[in-house]
Amino acid sequence: MPVDLISVGTFFRKAVHKGRSFLVSVSLKLKILGLALALILLFGAVTIYKVQAALSENFDAFLREESRFVATELSYQTHDYLLINDMYGLTQMLRNAVQNRPDLRYVFVRNGAGQVVAHTFEGGFPADLLEKGPGLVPQRSEPKLLPTNEGSIWEATAGISNGNEGEVVVGVKGDSLRRQIGAITDSLVRTTLLVAIFGVLLSLGLTWIITRPVTRLLEATRAVRRGDYSVILAPMESQDELGKLMEGFNAMVCSLASADKARLEKEQLQRDFLHRVMAGQEGERKRIARELHDQTGQALASVMVDLRMLENAKNESEARQSISRLRKAITEEMEAIHNLAVALRPSVLDDLGLVPAVEMLVRSFINRHGISVELTIIGFAEKRPDACTETCVYRIVQEALSNVARHAGATEVNVLLEWRGEKIRGVIEDNGIGFAPDLVDAKTKLGVLGMRERVQLLQGTFRIESSPGEGAMLVFEMPVKAGVCHER
Repeated sequence: MPVDLISVGTFFRKAVHKGRSFLVSVSLKLKILGLALALILLFGAVTIYKVQAALSENFDAFLREESRFVATELSYQTHDYLLINDMYGLTQMLRNAVQNRPDLRYVFVRNGAGQVVAHTFEGGFPADLLEKGPGLVPQRSEPKLLPTNEGSIWEATAGISNGNEGEVVVGVKGDSLRRQIGAITDSLVRTTLLVAIFGVLLSLGLTWIITRPVTRLLEATRAVRRGDYSVILAPMESQDELGKLMEGFNAMVCSLASADKARLEKEQLQRDFLHRVMAGQEGERKRIARELHDQTGQALASVMVDLRMLENAKNESEARQSISRLRKAITEEMEAIHNLAVALRPSVLDDLGLVPAVEMLVRSFINRHGISVELTIIGFAEKRPDACTETCVYRIVQEALSNVARHAGATEVNVLLEWRGEKIRGVIEDNGIGFAPDLVDAKTKLGVLGMRERVQLLQGTFRIESSPGEGAMLVFEMPVKAGVCHER
């Protein structure tokens, strides 16, 4: 028995799982149609069952009462015919009663001796009714249900003159009532079918209204999944959930399109920036090689010539002149190498820190370009951030000043560096021609991208505020200690 129960439970679970899988795989249109049709048919079946049950219950009660009523009524009429012994008239009266009452199957009358004196049967009185035998009955008795070859018949008996003169027996079959019940049932079935057809048609219209925007939304979703963000659904007139869903989808597609456009622009800028960095590295290497070859090489050659002249000097005066030329050439070359090293990476940044390096950068900028720069440094007294942060801040200030000199046309620049808690905040502001941040040229955009990338690598924030004719302001903030250092 436990094994059988387990098997039945397993079968039931599998059936439920398959049914659920089938319902999930069915389209929304079929689900709505199936639900509407199932509800209509279920309601119709329950209604027909209830009506039939109520009619059947009342059917037997009605036939029972009708048989009793007819027997009683005919017992009063039979009394007069018996008094005058008019058996022919009695028989005609009984047959007229059967013809006028469709539910009445038969009527017969027995006298006080139990003999049948009148009946409505064609071809003789049935033998099975004669087998009941003679006997008087009381004036009233309860109707009883008789099984016959024609079906069940309710039979009732009523005594004539309190049963002293005989009795009247009637049988009520109820064929007309059964036909009426059948007709009512057929009508209910037809009505249910008509309602089902109307419900299916209505459901088709409803599913079309519901599934049409859903289908459009599904097609648009597939297009978006393929990367096509140009799909915009026409807004619906209705403001129900589907209409709001369409509006939300359009807003989502617009956001995705903007994000994808920004991503593509950023990727393009990153590629351009990478190319620029690589080109800059190659250009820097060429410049360094040219500096070493042209300037340093020529200076060393000049030193060799002066050394040879010193070696061949005939007197002390020529030797001193050679030594003076040597000192001058070596001094100039040392200064050129120093400038080259500072341009690559100032040693003061590593030796003394960010503040002296920025001060030296500002002085060099003023001397080279003649632009007034006001440098304000707050909170750096006897404190230094880590090397990575120092390099990042220095390069941002260097690139910002370079952009001011090349593009801004400014006469004044304000540079602010502030140590605030565990972060360093920088502001670089000029009074130049300004620009629209969305319309800057590629070179300037790459420079801005480089500064932004540096700050973001240190988990900092970066923004530029500018408009044409009103100068520009660059603001950045980054932690004093970088989590991961990318500046080497």
